[in-house]
Amino acid sequence: MNNQDVPFFYVKSDYRLVQVELSKLLYIECEKDYMRLHIEGQRPIMTLMTMKTLEERLPQPQFMRIHRSIIVQVSKIECINQGSVNIAGNNLPIGNSYRERFFSYIDKLILT
Repeated sequence: MNNQDVPFFYVKSDYRLVQVELSKLLYIECEKDYMRLHIEGQRPIMTLMTMKTLEERLPQPQFMRIHRSIIVQVSKIECINQGSVNIAGNNLPIGNSYRERFFSYIDKLILT
């Protein structure tokens, strides 16, 4: 079975394994060596993991890195401004080095 086909994954948090449903994962923020997973209807989950490891394990392009410290679930973006996206009322910056790839992908989703 391919990891891309499984609708959830587990992370270690507070000495236990916590299930994270991909469909409910809004975005992820990096805070030094910890990841803060923002999930619909829950408090954020903190886990010790690198951004690179997490990015490699999330299905692409469903999840996209938009900043050196932020990965978003593209389908959860409510609004896109020139330099940021809005998810669940949170304004998240788009980093300069991620801007071209992000907007190139978004351009393909625009109905004209």
